[in-house]
Amino acid sequence: MANDEAPVPTGLPRTVTNPAMGATVTFLTTSEETGGEYVETQVSIPAGEPGPPMHFHTDFEETFTALTGNLFLDHADRRRIVLRPGEQVHVARNVHHRYYNDSDQDVVFHFVARPGTAYERSIRASFGLANDGRTNAKGVPRNPVELALTFELAGSYIAGVPLWLQRAVTRMGVALARLFGYDPEFSRYTKARPG
Repeated sequence: MANDEAPVPTGLPRTVTNPAMGATVTFLTTSEETGGEYVETQVSIPAGEPGPPMHFHTDFEETFTALTGNLFLDHADRRRIVLRPGEQVHVARNVHHRYYNDSDQDVVFHFVARPGTAYERSIRASFGLANDGRTNAKGVPRNPVELALTFELAGSYIAGVPLWLQRAVTRMGVALARLFGYDPEFSRYTKARPG
C-alpha cells in the first residue's frame, strides 16, 4: 500500500493503491473518524480500466460523484451512464452496479459508503493483497479462501449468481480460513501495527 504523509488516526495510510487495477483510493474521512457511519474517499482510475464486474453490496450503500473526466456506470437496468464532473449517482444496498473508465483519460471521483467500515476494510484488504502479489491481473484474490474472506469482509456479491449459493460458498471459505489459521479481518492491512 502506498503511504501518504498524513496517516489516519489508527496509523494506517490515507492513500492506498492497487497495482493490478491502477486505482488509487485516498481516504478523506475514515470509518474510525465517523464512528463507522460513513467513509469518504477520492478515487482515481486509469483510462480504459474496466472496473469490477456487475455486483451488489448487502452491507452498505454508495454515492459516486465525478470530479475530473467522465465516470461510466451500469446501475440496475441502466447501462453506460456517463457522469460528467459534478454529476452523481446513488446506489442503494442490493442494487446491481459497476463503475468503469471507458475513456482515454484518467478519471477521479468522490465516493461515499454508508456505513463505512465494511467498505474501508475490504478496500484495504484487497489492495493489500494486490500489492503483495496475491491477486490476478484484475485484482481478484487467487487463493479461494482469501477470496471468500474478502467477500465476507465487504458483504459484496457478484450479480447473476444466486445469493444463497454465494453465501454458502463464502461461509465454507470462511470456515476453511478459520481451520487453517487465516486472519478473517486481514489485520495486516486493516489494523495499525504497533510501534
